Amino acid sequence: MAELIHRVRKEIPFKMSFEGFCVGRCDECPEKLLEFLDVELSEWEGRLQNGEIPKLGDVTTVASHCKKVFEVLEENGLV
Repeated sequence: MAELIHRVRKEIPFKMSFEGFCVGRCDECPEKLLEFLDVELSEWEGRLQNGEIPKLGDVTTVASHCKKVFEVLEENGLV
């Protein structure tokens, strides 16, 4: 999980500016998706620091969320 979080933080541009980007559905909004993903990753960073060991399903779920967010960014030409 720690390696996944490290790679995602490196590959996905969380500090990107989206000013004037709102053009469609909120559920596909890159800014909101990045906020969601950042919160999820931050929660796991905290849980890992507290010694929690993620299950395979946890890693799979986080990886799936990361993939979906990356695909939306890619579709919008942001990565």
